[in-house]
Amino acid sequence: MNTKELPLIAVKDVTRSYILGKTVVRALRGVSIDIERGDFLSIMGPSGSGKSTLMHLIGCLDTPTSGSLYIEGEDVSEMDEEDLADVRNRKIGFVFQQFNLLTRMTILDNIMTPLMYARIPFKERKERAAEALERVGLSDRLRHRPSELSGGERQRVAIARALVTRPQVILADEPTGNLDTVIGRTILDLFHEINEEGKTVIMVTHDPEVGSISTRSIHLRDGLLE
Repeated sequence: MNTKELPLIAVKDVTRSYILGKTVVRALRGVSIDIERGDFLSIMGPSGSGKSTLMHLIGCLDTPTSGSLYIEGEDVSEMDEEDLADVRNRKIGFVFQQFNLLTRMTILDNIMTPLMYARIPFKERKERAAEALERVGLSDRLRHRPSELSGGERQRVAIARALVTRPQVILADEPTGNLDTVIGRTILDLFHEINEEGKTVIMVTHDPEVGSISTRSIHLRDGLLE
């Protein structure tokens, strides 16, 4: 079957358990969901519901205890770390609540970093990083360092860094958690624009107001879909 006829991401009866001392924590207890190309999906739920665990699995930062997870028809459930890193680099861009910018680097260098790992030539890295900065409205900040930017500007840089590898999926973990309401709304509007340009956006949030901007949402509680 043509991969374009398959869901972009298919989660099939996935479980994830962790051992903490003598206790087994069942973070996910059999979750199934299809995510289509062009979706803007919010994964919602209270603290401890399993939403971050599901994000880590979809982002190839972890593998399931049981069940299967496919990205473009490719089973990533049993991949080793090297293969998972390759999938992350090619297909997924990450945006985190804490921004995760390298403080000693300029904004331009921060955005170029993922392309270095992808072995993109320096000239192309610089051009693509500048293009991504322009996309988020910060082309006049490329020589600044993160400490010289506001929280909203740093999150825009993080979004530019996620976009620079030209991934199919943008995965955002509580992307407005450290921002005030007004600035947070501008970040959500930017995600909406990126989605309208064809990117699949998956956003993890506990905030119903934040989740309401997405076109689709799922709710987790105690490791299960509600």
